[in-house]
Amino acid sequence: MKKFNFLILVLFLFGILIAGCSSSTQGDKKGDEKEIAKNTGSDTEGTNDDYDPNQEVELEWLTYQYGHVADDAPVKKFLEEKFKVKFNIWDMDVNERDSLLGTKLSAGNIPDIMTVYGDTDLQKFYQQGVITTFTKEELEKYMPNYKALIDKYDEGIWKFAEREDGYIGIPSLNLPDGNYAKPVVYRKEWLEKLGWNEPPTTLEEFEELMYAFRNDDPNGSGKKDTYGLSNSAFMNVYGAYGVYPEFWTLRDDKVVWSGILPETKEALRTLAKWKEDGVISPDWITGENTGGYWAISNAFVNGQIGVSSLGEGYHWAERLFEGGWQGQNIDALEQQTKGKGGVVFGQPPVGPDGKFGNIVAGTKGSAYLAFGANASDPQKKYRIMEILDTIYGDYDTYLLVRNGEKGTHWDLGEDGVTIVQKEGFQSADELAQIGAHITFAPFGNPDFAQRNVRPEGREYNEKNLLWEGAGYEEVVKAALPSDTKYKESLIKLQQEVFTRIINGDANIDKFDEFVEDWKKDGGDQLTKEANEWYDTIR
Repeated sequence: MKKFNFLILVLFLFGILIAGCSSSTQGDKKGDEKEIAKNTGSDTEGTNDDYDPNQEVELEWLTYQYGHVADDAPVKKFLEEKFKVKFNIWDMDVNERDSLLGTKLSAGNIPDIMTVYGDTDLQKFYQQGVITTFTKEELEKYMPNYKALIDKYDEGIWKFAEREDGYIGIPSLNLPDGNYAKPVVYRKEWLEKLGWNEPPTTLEEFEELMYAFRNDDPNGSGKKDTYGLSNSAFMNVYGAYGVYPEFWTLRDDKVVWSGILPETKEALRTLAKWKEDGVISPDWITGENTGGYWAISNAFVNGQIGVSSLGEGYHWAERLFEGGWQGQNIDALEQQTKGKGGVVFGQPPVGPDGKFGNIVAGTKGSAYLAFGANASDPQKKYRIMEILDTIYGDYDTYLLVRNGEKGTHWDLGEDGVTIVQKEGFQSADELAQIGAHITFAPFGNPDFAQRNVRPEGREYNEKNLLWEGAGYEEVVKAALPSDTKYKESLIKLQQEVFTRIINGDANIDKFDEFVEDWKKDGGDQLTKEANEWYDTIR
């Protein structure tokens, strides 16, 4: 099959709902506006001439590190000495980050810089006065390299974070990973035992295989103790009918919510039948990950299901050469099966009308960096901007911040291209210990990254994750004015109704009632705003 280079966004990452913060910051609109005005720090045009780059600055820093950052971490020390700062790293368990952050924000403790995973949360923090803005003049003066990087791929990305008083977040690029679809990964030994030489390509074949995973003893235990799929693979079923139900999409040049379309109803009909027939794991509601690193499909690794689309392609990557990257799911599978388990990548199955795919979303990353309210102080704000601009503008600094010190923590491989992490500095938590990985550079620089990619790595990704004509893109790439009022409750309503339908607790006709409820409970208002937003970018 021909492959084609459109740009997509990996999802899905990490959408966050800060429960504690939301409940404690409710107030009338005027109160919110006053709080915003107090915290934005952008009430004067241009930049602040009082900034002193030689003044010592203490910074409260929160990204998404996968482990504890040591006090004497070499990357941390390097940046502290170079930029005359002291970092207070907020050490949060990645599996509890949302609730822990919500508690801190509710108590008035705000980091000076933090990663925010999504436009809706960015908008919410802005409305609550948690974050401060920065101006175009400040961006051009203190982050020219990063601005040039974003502009090179799509200068329009900045407008998604732009408000009347400035930008509310630093956007990210999702490249090169954004070129690739969500993975569709099968248990290799199960396919072999059942006589499948290739993974399925159509929804009909996919259904046949799922029933075989359930009924034909693929693990050889002599028991009926396996299932076809769990919740992560549902996106491929929806995709076979032409939708991803939690995205805005286009129909007849109008923006519509995919979750209320007739195609979604047909996908639910199929999933409900599979659930009734016992093909879907009974644990699908709680998900495939039962602990540990978020992107590990424990249900897949432990032999409960035979296909997964949890996480991203790199979470399932097989090590292609010594020192190369190996995904967390492959590590876990090797440990669980003592090296006997393997995976096979397949394409999202093609549905009855020739449609297929899963999540795609273009060049723009879903994550932002946002300045906390206290960073309205120019000593903090501009120092952070200088740090980030150096990291993303200087290749050697980028390598050090992402990988540690050359010769101590990594070296180039024999090919002179590949970065080979040394023993003890290979996993995400080991890199966090030295302050590397995404502690200070939470976004990638695609230009720098490509300098250290071997051709076989690129070919591996294109073979397994790039499909011509596949995928569904989120049309609305910015927070709508009423998102914070309606979106969370509407998503919850949709998930509850879809769960009841799939589990057989509600008839498929419940979908029609859901559509009407969705519209009157805020969906019509969001649809109006979505089309108004879309008209501005045509």
